[in-house]
Amino acid sequence: MMGNVKDHLPYDAQLAKMLERGLTSADRPGAIAALKRIGYYPLSAYTYPFRESATDTDVKAGRTRAEAFRQGSTLEDSLTLYEFDRKLRAILLQALQEIEVGLATKIGYILGKREGDGHLRIECLDAAECNRPNSEGELAHALWVRRFEKLRKDAKDEEYVKHHILNHGGEIPIWVATGFMDFGCLIRLYSLMDKRDRKKIAEELGLGGNGADTLHRWLRALNILRNNCAHNNRVWNRATVDVPPKPSLQVAPEHLHHLNDLTNDQRQKIYLLIALTAHLNRAVNPASTWAWSALPTHAKKLGNVGGMTLENTMGFPAHWRNLALWQK
Repeated sequence: MMGNVKDHLPYDAQLAKMLERGLTSADRPGAIAALKRIGYYPLSAYTYPFRESATDTDVKAGRTRAEAFRQGSTLEDSLTLYEFDRKLRAILLQALQEIEVGLATKIGYILGKREGDGHLRIECLDAAECNRPNSEGELAHALWVRRFEKLRKDAKDEEYVKHHILNHGGEIPIWVATGFMDFGCLIRLYSLMDKRDRKKIAEELGLGGNGADTLHRWLRALNILRNNCAHNNRVWNRATVDVPPKPSLQVAPEHLHHLNDLTNDQRQKIYLLIALTAHLNRAVNPASTWAWSALPTHAKKLGNVGGMTLENTMGFPAHWRNLALWQK
């Protein structure tokens, strides 16, 4: 047994630890119920911003915040942030899944026009990208095929896969194979496609000029967001890991031009990815109400929670609701 593992704390002791550090709660039974439902450490992500600023002692100990909470901080405010984030993840996932399906459909259709097994044939793709080695000398397309084969094996009991095994010798055309590819696999395949095909998809998703590389960067960032949403990781006030660079005004549609006016701090926050999600969701499904109804309706529910707002925790620009992106 490892000697540095912390001791187990019962729920009442977990609450006592929070209260000793200055967090208050007007509902002890509700607080205990929340700890049982959410867990101490997942909930601590929403109590952490209420802590005092780090002292020199905290910094020397490797802490970025003090252990004590600011006066007036309540567990109920933390739970409000948690519930806001939980529902935000569900709303984001709805739009991201629609984007994923739309991308799969476009890849299957456009690559399928070349050959039914175009995803496996380098002559149907971008040979330079396919033959690009990684640090270990493995070629990009070979790595992708390895991932593809694993996903195909995992999907062997799906009826449409069994149909092709029984009737077509296991040969699965690209427009069928996209059904068992995950978002990351689709995005990687998009990056390996012929430049003309990538440009066509980018154009269909509302990007002008030579927007294929820009779209790839957007999709990579959105895949990380999608995974955080799917795995119940916090997205509220989360720093973006792979921030897409500012796109040229010839590539990005006009309703996204305001993203280039965001400060560096704002660009690290979630608003940038939410805006890209709104654009791509509408490009995939012009009838979608997500950008002007689902997301704004939920976003305005945050209000001001212990001094935390959309603007200072998520990078939303002032008066964002008046921007063209969020209009019907």
